[in-house]
Amino acid sequence: MADPPPSAPSGPAAPLATGARQVRRQFMLSRVDGVPLAETFLVSAVVTVIIIRAYLSATGYPQLGGSGLHIAHVLWGGLLMLVGIFTMLLRLGRPALRLGAFVAGVGFGFFIDEIGKFVTSDVNYFFEPAIAMIYVIFVAIALVLAVVRRRITVDPRTALANAMWLYDQAVTDAAAADARRECLALLRIADQDDPLVPVMRAAVQRADATLTAPPTRWQRLRLRAYRGYARLAAKRWFAPALITVFALSAITSLVAAGFAVAHPGEITAPDWIQAVAALAAAVLVIVGLLALRRSRVAAYAWFERAVLVDILIGEVFAFYRQPTTALAGLVIDILLLLALRLAIRAEGGRRDAGHHLRVPPTGL
Repeated sequence: MADPPPSAPSGPAAPLATGARQVRRQFMLSRVDGVPLAETFLVSAVVTVIIIRAYLSATGYPQLGGSGLHIAHVLWGGLLMLVGIFTMLLRLGRPALRLGAFVAGVGFGFFIDEIGKFVTSDVNYFFEPAIAMIYVIFVAIALVLAVVRRRITVDPRTALANAMWLYDQAVTDAAAADARRECLALLRIADQDDPLVPVMRAAVQRADATLTAPPTRWQRLRLRAYRGYARLAAKRWFAPALITVFALSAITSLVAAGFAVAHPGEITAPDWIQAVAALAAAVLVIVGLLALRRSRVAAYAWFERAVLVDILIGEVFAFYRQPTTALAGLVIDILLLLALRLAIRAEGGRRDAGHHLRVPPTGL
């Protein structure tokens, strides 16, 4: 006698099984935090290239090895990319993704810095077009991310799929309060008629009420930073000071671009590229200033784009003219980028105009 066909799941497991089958069919859905992770990779790669070139220039281009051996830093790049990839593959949770993206980006910076050796017959690290090739690669990546960012829509199916990805951490990790908040936010966007949604929401809410753990050192520092920002943002002078800082930034960028236009015979091709980058950054800052009345989050997003343009284009070429000044500018840009991302996170919950979903931190 033939065995009967397997019966469909029943009881409490039925909604989970039904919802899981539905989500599995949605192949290649977008990650709501995918573009910021890719930006972490890209920025860490750009910064790595600049730091490597500055260090080698300051130390006279030393070689690691001896007795006929030369350990090129492309090998260290491969090792770091392997470490970053394995961190993302073997560890659960968003912190592992962030760390893996950062380490892999540093490794890619080590790797791409030696591109001159692999496009020349004499293995010439100092091949002059190499920096332009590196620049084109970085800009191409940035343009791809810009296109992807515009096309990401957090529809109900995408929200449910991303909530499922966060679900395991949300219900098992006592310290994952952020994951629980974001999972609940995504479930609010998901189709409320899906039988999986109420089951997941109840489980996450139950975990939020029952799982307790002392905050980690990083969580305490982050919460302190959020609260410090909230106190600053409440001051009367905060908005005028913010407008002044970024207005001066836009004016400086416009002056640099204007000098290039007024003295075309005195500047080189890299100078022209820097001038175009400065003009683009100024335009982005001006758009952000205009958006400031409507939404601080929207304004911060435009300011962030301006800083990324300066890091990915302006600082890359500035390094070859004035390494010390460029490094100082890079440090300032990185601090601004970190401050803006903190402000976006603390301000509200979601990025405007295609930015990824965010959930307000505890205590604000």
